[in-house]
Amino acid sequence: MNQTRKSIDYSTYSSYKDTVASLSEDLDELLAICDELKLTNTAESIRETIAKNADEHFEVAIVGEFKRGKSTLINALLGQDVLPADVLPATATLNRVTYSDIPYVQVEYKDGRSEQVDIDELENYVTKLTLESEEVAETVREATVYYDTDFCKNNVDIIDTPGLNDDEQMTNVTLSILPRIDAAVFVISANSPFSQFEKDFLEKKMLTSDVGRIIFVVNCFGTFSPEDENKIVETVRSRITKYVMDKAKMVMGEDSREFAVYKRKIGTPRVIGVYAKRALTAKKIEDQGLLEESNFPEFERALESMLTTERGAITLQILANKITNSGSEILRSVVMQENALMMENDEFMEHYDSAIREIDDIRNKKRMEFVRINSAANQVFDDLKPVLDSYWDNIEKAAMIVINNYPMTSDDFKRDKLKLVTVKLTDKIKESIQDRAQIICEQIQNSINTAVTGEVERLQQFEDEFFEGVTRIQDMFDLPDKISKNGTASDKGIGAALSSFSFGAAGGVFMGFREAGVKGAVIGGVTGAAGWSAVFLPAVLLMNPSTAVIALLFVSAGLIGSFTAGITIDTLLVNDRIDRYKENFKASVKKQFHEMRMNNDFTETVRRQVYNAFDGIKAKIERETEIILRDTQETLDNLNALKNEKSTVSEREMDRLHHIAERAGCIVSEAYAIRKAVSGTGGETEEKS
Repeated sequence: MNQTRKSIDYSTYSSYKDTVASLSEDLDELLAICDELKLTNTAESIRETIAKNADEHFEVAIVGEFKRGKSTLINALLGQDVLPADVLPATATLNRVTYSDIPYVQVEYKDGRSEQVDIDELENYVTKLTLESEEVAETVREATVYYDTDFCKNNVDIIDTPGLNDDEQMTNVTLSILPRIDAAVFVISANSPFSQFEKDFLEKKMLTSDVGRIIFVVNCFGTFSPEDENKIVETVRSRITKYVMDKAKMVMGEDSREFAVYKRKIGTPRVIGVYAKRALTAKKIEDQGLLEESNFPEFERALESMLTTERGAITLQILANKITNSGSEILRSVVMQENALMMENDEFMEHYDSAIREIDDIRNKKRMEFVRINSAANQVFDDLKPVLDSYWDNIEKAAMIVINNYPMTSDDFKRDKLKLVTVKLTDKIKESIQDRAQIICEQIQNSINTAVTGEVERLQQFEDEFFEGVTRIQDMFDLPDKISKNGTASDKGIGAALSSFSFGAAGGVFMGFREAGVKGAVIGGVTGAAGWSAVFLPAVLLMNPSTAVIALLFVSAGLIGSFTAGITIDTLLVNDRIDRYKENFKASVKKQFHEMRMNNDFTETVRRQVYNAFDGIKAKIERETEIILRDTQETLDNLNALKNEKSTVSEREMDRLHHIAERAGCIVSEAYAIRKAVSGTGGETEEKS
């Protein structure tokens, strides 16, 4: 019977949740089937996927300079006053809002303690509104607000962050979470659009790979005419586009294939003007007209689309791939069992031996591919050697340029000013080496990502050959003219059903690599550039390794302090000439660079990351292929034992296998349609059932 499938919709929170729930139910059913068929490896793989997906939810961080209205915007999203907001910089910790029908706050302290407090006491733990609350906030790592809000019912957590540029330590905390979230909302004030700090943040601190996950919100609308509001939004959009693209050109190279792909992918940055306070008021009094005037619904639609059709698509595709791969393995096993049980023992043993040899041959080919992957890793590292060898020299050169160009006068050598000059010069050096180091390290990161992507594309041929080998094993047990016990041709159609979609669907063993994203590794695979910032950059970071977002800088956490400590004022005071001061300063800086170069092997750090990346490819190939090969071999061994016990199979056993095939076939077909829709190859399909 022909049945036309409706378009698969996952563009809203509710439809996305329904699709995930449906796929999860299908995985549960396939798990039960695998247990029934004793496909232990496939079953274990499904269990891992189910476990990883169980707590899957979207995370949205609200970031921006202090007093841009971040907390008000969050309250507008939630439709009620949940987080404290004030005319002074309020938020002093990371505050997470998640769903619970019982409101309360769980406070996690930096020393490992945890405390549950009443939600009315929240501002006493996370704000700077009083000296007492600020002192407490300094001891808090994160506060999770459990609240009954419709927005968070959609499996969306909101993270309210301290204001950028309010406190350096908290700025670093805010930056550290960006690689781990699904989307960020960068709040900009219409009253002072695009401050110098916001410009520097985009140019110097925001990783190129993060921009595609950001919605820029221009807040405080309603204070300008509509014409001026539109001009402000367009000005912000054009500036962001310029800063983002200029940065990408530096990292990737303007004429590179990677930059062309990046430019198409990023497109025009999302910039939306809203009046958050008006939106909050409108939701409180349920005034739809006022809500529309705030332009908040446009922002909410953009955020929903980013989370579901962009970020959520990765999860849907991984789940659908797991279903199609696992379901196809079930169908293969059923076909092999059905046909093998109808064979004569001698014929079965002949095919059994051939199948075992085919499995060995596939494994030999896999080992050869691993050799090629190792060679690719060696090549990447060799290509990076010139950059690595010159890394410290480039960083030191940046510092020397700052010292040489730093403006000074004779007045700077007065006792009351010299210390201030030294501090300012040290800060300039810090800024310069941060900027230079970040560009170098993003270029390294981009080179590794590009190489990994290329290797995954090359492995498509092995993937195809792998499934061709698995197909050959199944074909060894194919009986074209199967005869049932009543003497008629069997037309139950298991083999036909399998061939109609299983091998086309089974492709994508390495889809976890292809579908790169901030949470690309949640259910399997290597993450893309955003994920690298959380894995690659922390190794030699200036700040604490957990703050992996600004740049790859120095292992020594005390670098900046040591600049100041290493240059004694007493020594400098005797030098009344500017060039002598600078020469001494440069000598001290060079000495510290030399010590860091000796104590911190930057090249080794990068080498480990290169080989870890390619080892990750091998690990995924090994894991995914062995799931199939081991279960195939175990199926053959079980059949061999069964053939030795009895020479015929009952009609009841055949019916059981057919029933399993029908169940698995329907599940695979559904998942394959979702996979096609998510990948953009067609959301409407017709199936035969």
